[in-house]
Amino acid sequence: MTDNSPASPPRTPKRPSPPTTGWAVAALIFGIIGGAVIGIICGLVALSKIRSGRSGGRGLAVAGLTLSGLWIVIGIIAIVVVVAVPSDSEDHFVPAAGTCFAAEPDGNFEESDVLPCDQPHKVEVFAVFTVAGDQYPGDPAAEKFVDRCNSAYAAYAAEDAPDMDIEALRPTAQTWDEGVRTVKCLAVSTDSLTGSVKG
Repeated sequence: MTDNSPASPPRTPKRPSPPTTGWAVAALIFGIIGGAVIGIICGLVALSKIRSGRSGGRGLAVAGLTLSGLWIVIGIIAIVVVVAVPSDSEDHFVPAAGTCFAAEPDGNFEESDVLPCDQPHKVEVFAVFTVAGDQYPGDPAAEKFVDRCNSAYAAYAAEDAPDMDIEALRPTAQTWDEGVRTVKCLAVSTDSLTGSVKG
């Protein structure tokens, strides 16, 4: 019996895939190692060549672009964190013991306000100490700071030093957030003095 079924049409040869462009490979490599800018450039060039149909590697190019974009996002986040988080180092002017001023400051001392103690003044810094810990001590610690300043003044001042009010200039909540950790012990006089109270 003769088979009269029609013959199957000949198969069209499968078109070979275009070769992977080196730009796509480079985009992936730079995306992995963190070369974000170069990775993005290579990825865009690779996609341009792939669209023309002469090159392959779209998946590699897209992966490289994605990784490069992630590196850029991570870099931006890191910069924001560094700017937002206060530095542990104190940027405010910290007067040394034996520094004199015409009057008490409204906030922090300024270096431009320093006076030689042999000129008329009402304030002398006689001790400076650093507060430990990361949590703002607040008002409960104020009395403890004053007691520490009183002890420091007893060791600092001459026996014939005039009567002075002892104060502890401590960080405010705002300056604490800015990184200030020092307490300045002040000897304050209602009248102008000439000369240091140091013994």
